[in-house]
Amino acid sequence: MSAAVPVSARRPAGRRAAFGAALGALGLALPVAALSQAPPPSGSASAGPTLKLTPLAPPRDPAAEMAARIAATTDRAALLELLAAGVDKNRVTARLAALGYVDLAADGKRLWVKPGSGEGFRDCADCPELVLVPDGDVRMQLSTGATPRQVEVALPQPFAVGRFEVTRAQYRVFVQQSGHVVELGCHVRAPVWKLDPTLSWQDPGFPQTDSDPVACVSHGDAKAYLAWLSKRTGQRYRLLTDPEWHHVAAASAKDMADPARLCAIGNGADETAKQAMPSWTVAPCRDGFRTTAPVGSFAASPWGLSDLSGNLWEWVDTCPPDPSVPGQPFPPPICREEEGRILRGGSWADPPTARRLDSRIVSEPGIRDQVAGFRVARDLGN
Repeated sequence: MSAAVPVSARRPAGRRAAFGAALGALGLALPVAALSQAPPPSGSASAGPTLKLTPLAPPRDPAAEMAARIAATTDRAALLELLAAGVDKNRVTARLAALGYVDLAADGKRLWVKPGSGEGFRDCADCPELVLVPDGDVRMQLSTGATPRQVEVALPQPFAVGRFEVTRAQYRVFVQQSGHVVELGCHVRAPVWKLDPTLSWQDPGFPQTDSDPVACVSHGDAKAYLAWLSKRTGQRYRLLTDPEWHHVAAASAKDMADPARLCAIGNGADETAKQAMPSWTVAPCRDGFRTTAPVGSFAASPWGLSDLSGNLWEWVDTCPPDPSVPGQPFPPPICREEEGRILRGGSWADPPTARRLDSRIVSEPGIRDQVAGFRVARDLGN
């Protein structure tokens, strides 16, 4: 005959069942392993069961995990994959912006490019290649009278700039598609500066390849090209301003001031040119080109631009200040259409002093010259 089980020993099992039922009412499950019998205390004949709960892991939060993943990502390609997949667009774009990338449109695509990286992009196959330059504060020297003055200009937004000067091939597409009429006549430099009525951008008086920068282009010709390119691409193309050009070229200032370094960064009057023009003042080096060189033939600037020193003087859309008006703002707020425009950078025919960062010449906007061309700028408005 078996011994009777005391009622008190059966109660814990009832409490366990009741606890399990309560968890079930809350939609929770109690793991079997969560309840166990503790060994009876030493010296005790019997003891009730002890309730032992194992903590459950908190539920996963996919949104929080993705937010953490985005915040930890520094790779642009990985972030762009998430963006293409439609994953948390606001957070991904904020992360790209925090990493220094700028959102822009080019050739029907959305791009994220870091200013100053030297990464190139285009708005069409035969459009000038562009690079993005950062914003910044410009400090430059302006010689408008007997005493040079320092000028400071703030450039609050990044902008795009042509990696190279506009080439003959690119300009030819413009002339063919726009019907732009260019009258014959271009100024030459040797033996004296004068107009040669037989020359033009197609024949500037010396042989060129399609990859050479287009010469014999007036300020008006450059503006017509930019208006055509803007209409064709839906983007706002323009000439650089004088402070923008200075900002773009400033990182090369040390090389521009060193005659021995000029042949490494651009094409100017050098020992190669002196063979044909013995009277020229030249850099003490050889760049290998008598006149213009194909764009990109020399070392690029830290931001990835070429030919900022030499090859051709580049028109900018800035007129000089009036030296008779002390302290006149620069750039002047208004330039009359017929007023002269500044050119920057020096050319294949210029001595070292004309290729320094602060060197400038001024020309009437209608003048075409075999040492003058241009480089494009583009705003980032989408």
